[in-house]
Amino acid sequence: MSTEKYAYLRPGHFARGWHVVLFSSELSAGDIRRLHYFDRDMVIFRGESGVVGLLDAHCPHLGAHLATNGGRMRGDAIACPFHGWTFDREGRCVDIPYATAIPEKAVNALGSWPVLEKNGFIAMWYDPEGGPPEDYLPDIEVWGDGVGGWGDWQFHRSRIRAMPCDVVENIVDIAHFPHVHGGAVQSFENRFTERTVTQISRVQRDLDAEMIVPPGLPFDLRALQKDSAAQKADAWGDATYHGPSVMYYYTESRSADISFRSWWVNCHIPVNDEEIDLCSAVIVASLTEEALPEDFRQMYPIVAHTAFGQDVEVWADKVYRSDPVLCDGDGPIARFRRWYEQFYLPREA
Repeated sequence: MSTEKYAYLRPGHFARGWHVVLFSSELSAGDIRRLHYFDRDMVIFRGESGVVGLLDAHCPHLGAHLATNGGRMRGDAIACPFHGWTFDREGRCVDIPYATAIPEKAVNALGSWPVLEKNGFIAMWYDPEGGPPEDYLPDIEVWGDGVGGWGDWQFHRSRIRAMPCDVVENIVDIAHFPHVHGGAVQSFENRFTERTVTQISRVQRDLDAEMIVPPGLPFDLRALQKDSAAQKADAWGDATYHGPSVMYYYTESRSADISFRSWWVNCHIPVNDEEIDLCSAVIVASLTEEALPEDFRQMYPIVAHTAFGQDVEVWADKVYRSDPVLCDGDGPIARFRRWYEQFYLPREA
């Protein structure tokens, strides 16, 4: 029996829930891509009809990888490049080109994963117990509506050695803003529901605050911090984790120079017990009838990814304290951990 304090610290345990694996723009009709998440090999593909399938990667016949040599699509099904065994999106073997009959054991021999495509991203449902997917990821109605000049997601990916719990816990960490992001917290509140935790905050740029500067930036972050502080923007943000790994963030900022609104999707997915893939995606639009300047539209996603990158610099080096020494200025960390653990416990628990 494990002696770990929390279920999410046990080796080989991954969160039950929706996990974003790709953005829709990354997978065209006929595409097949390799994935390796939850310490297992998978293939994701988009059939001729446009529908996405996600299967375990290795053919149940003699073990070939279905994406070898780029993979082979057959309409909405995928064919093994070794012997041509063909599988639909449910993992059912639908054809063996040299057989007179499909063996009964082959019909459902390949594992499949529920997939949800919405808001311009593709998410998979992971549940070690094999339970049905839950409906908790809301629509982002402005995405893809062709109105308001939002455009498509601009995203940035990174793989780091870290634990998912380190990433998600940021949602309740009020005290890191003046040290990581160079911000002065004006107001901060957390709200919990069964499957969500929300952070509602107002944070202003503060020239007296410290900040982390990720390496390799194409601009001077400290100079940008100084310019932003001078604008005295009225800004607020509402960030919500829907389940264990997908965060939506909506923010508005008004100043004399520019007023805009933005949606972010920040998400992560475990590669194995030691690594996670992170992704930060952004769309932005004007808050007024005047279109945003093109240089701002191009720069804003980079700045947004940089804000996420400031946290990444910490996550990549830290260790997880299951019994941290806390003070009265910390956020509701203990409550958050109890909420988060639900996604790692058996459903009956």
